[in-house]
Amino acid sequence: MRYFLLLICALALQPLHAQLVATPMTAGRTADGVTYFLPKTAFRIHLLVEKTTYRPGPFARYASRYLHRSGISQEEETDYKVVRCEVTQLGVRDTSKCFSMKLKGGKSDMADFRFSDDGVLLAVNDEPIAMKEHPAFQPAPRPQAIDPYQFLGADVHAASSTAKMAELTVAQMEDLQEHRQQLITGEADDMPQDDRQLQRMLSEIDRQQQALMSLFIGTVQRDTVEHQLTICPDKEVQREVLFRLSRQLGLVDKDDLSGIPYYISIEDPYKTDEEKYPLAENKKNEGLYVNVPGRIVLSVYREEHLLAAFEVSAAQFGFVELRDGQIFKRYVTHMQLHPATGAIVKTLVDSEK
Repeated sequence: MRYFLLLICALALQPLHAQLVATPMTAGRTADGVTYFLPKTAFRIHLLVEKTTYRPGPFARYASRYLHRSGISQEEETDYKVVRCEVTQLGVRDTSKCFSMKLKGGKSDMADFRFSDDGVLLAVNDEPIAMKEHPAFQPAPRPQAIDPYQFLGADVHAASSTAKMAELTVAQMEDLQEHRQQLITGEADDMPQDDRQLQRMLSEIDRQQQALMSLFIGTVQRDTVEHQLTICPDKEVQREVLFRLSRQLGLVDKDDLSGIPYYISIEDPYKTDEEKYPLAENKKNEGLYVNVPGRIVLSVYREEHLLAAFEVSAAQFGFVELRDGQIFKRYVTHMQLHPATGAIVKTLVDSEK
């Protein structure tokens, strides 16, 4: 399983009888008003997971004898690790925040309401805000693999045993190193005419040496893949398992005990769950309801190690505020709401009545 899909300023609307609709309805204009939803904030966690594959060289068992290199594994190994973690917001319809409003008189009759596909109010008399897409990860082109056997001399290919092939390969590598040194000191029989040609010759020697060395120390291949997890928290959590990472399988489900656990914690340090700007009782049924999101801290851990932490806005950790609607009746008011939080981003009132 490679992906987890889960998911400044006052404004106004015509004094209208704004009320919470008990049962979610279809959003949009009605004969005498409008019905709309406010959003809940979900978070998409973008993980870059790097897969490292080690393949031993055919002469791995002779690395200690001929190259004095110890600790060279003779078994193929695979490992996965998270190399980057980022978070983006998205809005989803909050069915507990469905409001119905009657529009009467003044400028409100011609108000242009804009909604998301699932009925979340995005703008009035204005264009909705376009959320920036998280750029998809583009892996770097994989270097072309080099076949080290093409550089082996005829005597190596003719050797009667793997051990002899390894011994002769080391001798060939020593010859290459000696030739390289002679080129640097200017003592080589095939000295190039200029520095550019010299650098090409040195680079080719290095390429051959690295290829022959891989016959002993093996090769390492790295592949990076982006995974996405979507969460929509409603309360604080402490170190809840988000996913697990298996060394052999990569990203696995949080219930798969073959993987190392990665945890998520969600803290609400500000507790913005009460109205700070309440209207008078006689205004409770007039105006436009908007979200005042709270600020939460979202932290991701690898076992005990903090991998990443983000302070982000979330509608469900704030409160709903009723804004006075008189200004919308008298003027054409342009308004935009944040698609992920339902907070007011912009209001602009035309000066002409």
